[in-house]
Amino acid sequence: MTTTRITPDQDAIVSEIDIAAPAERVFEALTDPRQLMRWWNSEDCQNEFFEMDARPGGRWRFGTKKTELNINGVSQFSCDGEVLECDPPRQLAYSWIANWHADKSRKTIVRWELTPSKDGTHVKVTHSGLAQEAVARKDYSGGWPGVVVMLKKFVENYSNLRLGEFMTTASILPEQDTVVVEIFIAAPPERVYQAITDPAQTVKWWGQKNMYRVTGARTDVRPGGKWFSEGVGADGKSFRVEGEYIEVDPPHLLVHTWQADYEKHPKKTVVRWELQPQGVHGLQHSGPQKVGTGTMVKVTHSGFAGDVKDAADHGEGWKRVLGWMQAFVEKGETVDSRQG
Repeated sequence: MTTTRITPDQDAIVSEIDIAAPAERVFEALTDPRQLMRWWNSEDCQNEFFEMDARPGGRWRFGTKKTELNINGVSQFSCDGEVLECDPPRQLAYSWIANWHADKSRKTIVRWELTPSKDGTHVKVTHSGLAQEAVARKDYSGGWPGVVVMLKKFVENYSNLRLGEFMTTASILPEQDTVVVEIFIAAPPERVYQAITDPAQTVKWWGQKNMYRVTGARTDVRPGGKWFSEGVGADGKSFRVEGEYIEVDPPHLLVHTWQADYEKHPKKTVVRWELQPQGVHGLQHSGPQKVGTGTMVKVTHSGFAGDVKDAADHGEGWKRVLGWMQAFVEKGETVDSRQG
């Protein structure tokens, strides 16, 4: 059951809930941006990005797509701040500066307190500094109960994640030169690295009917070695992407240049693949338990020179590509078997 109250001085919203999971698991859901993207989301207000550097002094931010909601004249929401306290797995506090506040520079504070209980964890979130934010305060009094319920549902159903069901996330870094895309794949780094570098596998998974597909590829995977991929688009026109390997450290790192002939103004950019092993967990009655090995795949594509649209387009493209690779590695799905 969720309880929510506004403090007598009208300065804070306090929302509390009990979650049937250890504090460590709840804290992970509050600090892992991949998981935040998955659960702190709704059909009415969909996230575009969620970033969290969970350490004192670290920055965090999130932004949504444009919605039908309207708070203080704002319908596309963004918020950012600084992590003030981080004491895993008991306490997390950060400043909260939101573009939908009456004073868009006002710094408020969100504090999460996690207390172990007989059946799991008691979660208390306090959002303070709202005395002068009457409209936002009213919205938060209904919003924070929804947030903690989403957190509860996500954490208590965490076993679903053991199949590698983390959604793909993408963000453009502040200098607008770089896009970062991440996905979790339920397979060891060696297997994922093979899918990336073996041309025979690339042509099987990179593409989708009625969209575009890779039909041929060649790789010389060593520093200074060349690579290329060629294929055909939905319009029947052929395309080619090529480059040179800069760093090769299997199965954890691959860096190469990228130049595509389908771009109106072709430029040489750099793609960096980072593959980090990560345990795949399921939530058992006794708590989180490792049930296998997976890989966090992070693609960093840089060199867009402030062209935000180009970076955003590539971000969406990489989300799609990594989703295809995940389906191939985990389930054997190919371009020919994939539903368009």
